[in-house]
Amino acid sequence: MEIIKVFSPATIGNIGPGFDVLGLAIKGLGDVVEARKISSGIVVKANGSKWNVPLNSRENTASIAAQHVLDILGEKGGIEITLTKGLPIGSGLGSSAASAAAGAFAANYLYGNRLSKEELILPATKAEAVVSGGFFADNTAPALLGGATLTRSCEPLDVTRIGSIDALKLVIVIPDLVVLTKDARAILPKFVNLHNFVMNMANTALITAAFSKNDYGLFSRCLNDAIIEPVRSTLIRGYHTVRDKALEAGADGMAISGSGPTLFAITNSMEKAKAIQKAMVQGFKENDVHAESHITEVDREGTRLLPK
Repeated sequence: MEIIKVFSPATIGNIGPGFDVLGLAIKGLGDVVEARKISSGIVVKANGSKWNVPLNSRENTASIAAQHVLDILGEKGGIEITLTKGLPIGSGLGSSAASAAAGAFAANYLYGNRLSKEELILPATKAEAVVSGGFFADNTAPALLGGATLTRSCEPLDVTRIGSIDALKLVIVIPDLVVLTKDARAILPKFVNLHNFVMNMANTALITAAFSKNDYGLFSRCLNDAIIEPVRSTLIRGYHTVRDKALEAGADGMAISGSGPTLFAITNSMEKAKAIQKAMVQGFKENDVHAESHITEVDREGTRLLPK
């Protein structure tokens, strides 16, 4: 029986001001699904994860997405999924989306590879919505397509891949904190200041232009979020210290990844990236928070088959 292995990358939702609209796939971090056909049903197994991976097929986004794909294809067979989590749950790196994307991709591949990656966004997003509390494609879309994506509409789903930036270095810092998407959404303001709205809209538009033009200079000017981040930062102990240290070390901007608690800073210099990484980790340490860190780049490929 054929066993395939699928990798799906971590993602940065929002990319600063692009709340629920922009998303970005990043290299080096992600989830792996090993899958094979079975006669019926969805079976989920976990491969040595230090995180609590749901083994109920109705609660794991990889299996939920796989079932959605089988339903779309009209297949009566099943799939066994062994999930290796490379992403902490509740980290703000699209953990549930990565599992969903990998599960959808695996099911589609095993049953004839009849759907495009674009067509897999919907079943993956439906699966992620089960745990995130909302139907949003700013993580599932880049996880599947790679690069940066823009979601114009969720109903109906309308997603565009907007490109990449070659010079972009991303400093990813993951504090030993948990912020669940449901909790981060619960504190969002119901009304926003018009000036802040216009600022966020302009910055989001410029980020879109920056990725479509492969222009780091444009991107470095527009990472600021005047609406969501000021509220969500209250859930991340040490946020302001870390932000100050990142900028002092030469970062051209810093923002929360998705709903947090992961933070990311940007630069176009590897030398600066190393200094920024050290400064951000130190900022969390000064607030009694342990943090892991990575220097990475844009993942252009998205979810893909790994060699056996």
